[in-house]
Amino acid sequence: MENWAWLWKSCVLAILIWTIGTNFAIASVHTYSDANGVLFRSLSKLQDDCDRAWQVVFYKKFPLGQPDLIHLRVIGFPGLVTLNHQQPLEIEANRSLFHAEDVTSKEFPVAQVGEYDFKPVLTQLDTDTKLTLVLPLTSGIARLKIPPETALEWWRVASWQPDR
Repeated sequence: MENWAWLWKSCVLAILIWTIGTNFAIASVHTYSDANGVLFRSLSKLQDDCDRAWQVVFYKKFPLGQPDLIHLRVIGFPGLVTLNHQQPLEIEANRSLFHAEDVTSKEFPVAQVGEYDFKPVLTQLDTDTKLTLVLPLTSGIARLKIPPETALEWWRVASWQPDR
């Protein structure tokens, strides 16, 4: 009987740890440097309103000798979505609508990947604003609600300055 109680407690603890770990492991932040500059990024895995998985990379890049860039890259599952690169990304923030220009390289013809210039949008947002990304697809749109923790990470990335 004692073994069953121990096994039961161990299972409950394992489930609790797994649940907490999966709920809070939303994103990760990393710094990368090379001979061309420094990059600081937040990587998130999110689902859109149709339960399709997306990888969302928000990054600030300091290319040597050039102004810093703040971009948002979205990556959908191959074969499930095709982004419309003729349209900007729309950002719903509370009751306002903003647009981020598609800056996806023409030499990078991957249908489910889009890159957007987020720097102009940041100047118009508050840190506590609820964000929803409206991704332009060739067949409609996809909506990604950004969790508050992820939005705060984006603010941290955007305000970061490398040690020079």
